[in-house]
Amino acid sequence: MSYGYDEFESKLGQFIYTMVMYERLKEYLIDKVRGRGRVSVRINLGQDKSGNHIFMDVILTSVKPEAYGPVQQTVKQKTRKSLVVVLSNDEISGDNKQIADEMEKLIMESLRWWHSYFGERDRLKLNEWKIERITTVDADSTEVLCEIPADRIIVPPERRMSLNPETLENLAQYIDLLGPVAVRPTDTGYYELITGYPQLYIYVDKLGRDRVFARILEVGEEEARLIHEDTQPRIKKLIELIAEGISRS
Repeated sequence: MSYGYDEFESKLGQFIYTMVMYERLKEYLIDKVRGRGRVSVRINLGQDKSGNHIFMDVILTSVKPEAYGPVQQTVKQKTRKSLVVVLSNDEISGDNKQIADEMEKLIMESLRWWHSYFGERDRLKLNEWKIERITTVDADSTEVLCEIPADRIIVPPERRMSLNPETLENLAQYIDLLGPVAVRPTDTGYYELITGYPQLYIYVDKLGRDRVFARILEVGEEEARLIHEDTQPRIKKLIELIAEGISRS
């Protein structure tokens, strides 16, 4: 079983070389401006096709901390982050559990190694991450199911449903039968609702939850519209069946 270690080592070597050169350049520039207010540095970038020399002029300025005014310390509220990564490989075969176990071990070892390499510069706190679950499945595509903040979900007007208050009140106790909502990520960091308006309404307005389980689909606007049109009749039918069952009981 091969995971492309040769290519990984090559990329790792390039990365380390780049980081070392960056640190050396930073030390050189800091040394240049030390004890001076402002220094101009000209860097020769080589020649263009016409033989002209290309230079980059950089101005280095030393600014005292008080020039920025008093430093206001703000307490940032910690928010739990969940990183979702879906990997696929068309060339590998074998036992799914064994593959998942080996990948989990490899990922954790890599995170610890990078944390030790970056040290105090590790702003991602790589040693603090833990794998909640990792699974290998045989599928052409994978949907991501996550718990996301309800206030990050945008509901387009055409995807709202008109439901009477009594029906919504009764559906609250059968919310699990309706399944999770489906959303698609937007460029603004929000999620656009595709299906599941009744569930979203019940979770937020009836149950008072600020987070909901959602299927995150990487689809375009047209595909999202088709999914909504395909599932809407089934959701309405399911709601009718649940309401009918409640009325009989």
